[in-house]
Amino acid sequence: MRHLLTFVVPTVLALLVPVLTAATPPIPTFGTAVVDGQYSEWNLTSDFFADMYRAGNSSKAVESKLYLRYDCVHNTMYALVLVQANVVGFIDAVADDAWVAIDAINAKVVNQESGNDGVPPDFAWVGRAYDGDSSHVQGYEASFYMVPGDYLIIAHIEVLDEGQQTSATDNGFPHTGPELLIPDWPSAVQPSSFGGIKSLYR
Repeated sequence: MRHLLTFVVPTVLALLVPVLTAATPPIPTFGTAVVDGQYSEWNLTSDFFADMYRAGNSSKAVESKLYLRYDCVHNTMYALVLVQANVVGFIDAVADDAWVAIDAINAKVVNQESGNDGVPPDFAWVGRAYDGDSSHVQGYEASFYMVPGDYLIIAHIEVLDEGQQTSATDNGFPHTGPELLIPDWPSAVQPSSFGGIKSLYR
């Protein structure tokens, strides 16, 4: 259906834009973000998707949180990971320990070495050296390509909380995570005025 709409009625698609709605996990918020390490455009209430626990175990402390937005026009997922106020995010110099994976931990779609050129996958640290230590962060932003479907999502970051720890979404180890459902995108948008479209894309 997506291919038929794209090639047969592009003028109809031009009138369809994502609606920024609150996330209702497993469905993310629909919208966009800028991967630049500044998260002021994120809504930490409506974009919240999942808690991230020490060692990915929900019986342990929540050390960070995952926020998601999905751009259904460009099939791009945006992710924000922020550590809790009492926790320090940590950049491991010898391992790529900040990442997002889909369906299994060996299927990483973005990590701290992905770069940031405006084309997904992109990655940017949030608040690097906020306390004067260049290995300390408050989290990260990321983007990656993803088509509609039903997945498991695993987000991960290293933290300092009574020593170096891993923080990940529930059941992040060994190979699972919370469900992430992205509806086929025409059902996730609604008609918008031409003026609204111009304000989004100018």
